[in-house]
Amino acid sequence: MENTKVQSEGGLNVTLTIRLLMHGKEVGSIIGKKGETVKKMREESGARINISEGNCPERIVTITGPTDTIFKAFAMIAYKFEEDIINSMSNSPATSKPPVTLRLVVPASQCGSLIGKGGSKIKEMRETH
Repeated sequence: MENTKVQSEGGLNVTLTIRLLMHGKEVGSIIGKKGETVKKMREESGARINISEGNCPERIVTITGPTDTIFKAFAMIAYKFEEDIINSMSNSPATSKPPVTLRLVVPASQCGSLIGKGGSKIKEMRETH
């Protein structure tokens, strides 16, 4: 994994939080046996990774830290899911696996800044990525 340092505007040391809504199976993959996978992700990324308690079908994974640590933690989660898909495909006769969908939980107070005036910001993000 490439080590990317992201400098926030004005050089501020900003701590951000992102929340992901995931199914239990996906959460289990991130936690790993005896919590080893999530422990490794915490150590290597430098981000705080918290997983909501409970036996409900969906749980919230919260990633907190400076932007670069969040990017690193998020990338580690994505690579873990990619690894799981590759492993399950090699162990099964199925030719394709349905994609893993991660849902970002965004507070209503933040939605406006993501959408932008007249939808300009979200349109720009769709075109860029």
